[in-house]
Amino acid sequence: MKVILEPKVKVIAHSQFLGHPDYPIPTDGGDAVQLCAFAAKSCYDSFGADGRPNAENQLGILEHRHGSVMEHFYVSMFIEGVTRALTLELNRHRLLNISQRSTRYVKEEDSAIVLEPYYAEFYRKFEIDKAPITPENVNEYNVLFRFMGAAEYSFGSYNDQVKYLMKQNPKKLDGFDLRKWARGKARNSLPHCLETRAVYTANLRAWRWIIEVRSGEGAEPEVRRLAHQLFMALSDVAPLHFDDFSMTRIIDGYPVYTPKFSKV
Repeated sequence: MKVILEPKVKVIAHSQFLGHPDYPIPTDGGDAVQLCAFAAKSCYDSFGADGRPNAENQLGILEHRHGSVMEHFYVSMFIEGVTRALTLELNRHRLLNISQRSTRYVKEEDSAIVLEPYYAEFYRKFEIDKAPITPENVNEYNVLFRFMGAAEYSFGSYNDQVKYLMKQNPKKLDGFDLRKWARGKARNSLPHCLETRAVYTANLRAWRWIIEVRSGEGAEPEVRRLAHQLFMALSDVAPLHFDDFSMTRIIDGYPVYTPKFSKV
């Protein structure tokens, strides 16, 4: 059984600003700053190559919380190494566009589990660092391997069901259709810690909100672990629009990011 301890986040696409031949704006800033500034300037008909710099415009937008202009710039992420339990929470954000790995069309016989931070800490200690088991840490060892055993049992049950259902084949299906039918029935025995992958696309305003609430103290540690990776990736794409976030606390080894301009 393969084990994953950290998620991976990769920006695979984002909006590009092409400009308008009849409505120029200053040339400072990257795609995010220019596109959002163009949207803001269109509200006030304040175009002009020698007008207010785009970065200054966007800082004013943040300060006055006119976040609607940031909805024009989209960022797409490919996220892997997260549990299906995590995606059940993340998918609640209505402004996310989601294309997620299917458990019906994809075989899960040799898939991985993802350990959330509590279990991942013990896995590193006993499996990677090879710490000896002592009376002081035996409870940590036991809780980890009870969890690992339960996950492994779930995978075994899933594999047995798929084989059995394909052998029974009451609908007389063949090939792909038979595998899809069997997996669709058996997948309900797969654990929530099953690794999944997905493409997530959202605009800057939505991503800001996701970082604000999902890195927050009340979020699950696995979600905050992902929020940290998302923040780092978004800061590279649109640094100005995330520069007002600061690391205010460290909880379970992962930062809480708090924006100066909340709920933009």
